[in-house]
Amino acid sequence: MKKTKKMIHKIMLTLSCAGVALIIAAVCLFLSEGSFLNVPRADTAYIGFAAAGILYLIWASLLYLISQDKQALIEEHDERLKAIEAKSGIIAFTVQTLLLFTCMLLLIFTGYLKAVPVLCLIGVLAVSVGVFAAAQMYYKKIL
Repeated sequence: MKKTKKMIHKIMLTLSCAGVALIIAAVCLFLSEGSFLNVPRADTAYIGFAAAGILYLIWASLLYLISQDKQALIEEHDERLKAIEAKSGIIAFTVQTLLLFTCMLLLIFTGYLKAVPVLCLIGVLAVSVGVFAAAQMYYKKIL
């Protein structure tokens, strides 16, 4: 249980540092008015960086709340829940979803991603979240 809690704290610290770095980048972009950033929409790029930074900080705070819940840590060691996690690929999926959403935000607000590709990527993201949720429900029912 101590290893799991230490791992959660390391992940939480990494996400917090990344979130703060993205927010600092957003402040720098806002103050410089995008003068040193050569992108199509330098005037709105700071919004994407700030949104991604806030998302990372929210994720880190949720991990903190989860690590404080002793029942959740006890349940994490339940063999049935370990099998569900292994079957649904929760860790890889959540990292992929976070990174994809971050990339989308940054590309949208720097002007490199237009409406049609955004809608396509949001559709792909919605389908993958739906498949993930269905897989979790399926494996909970089976196990």
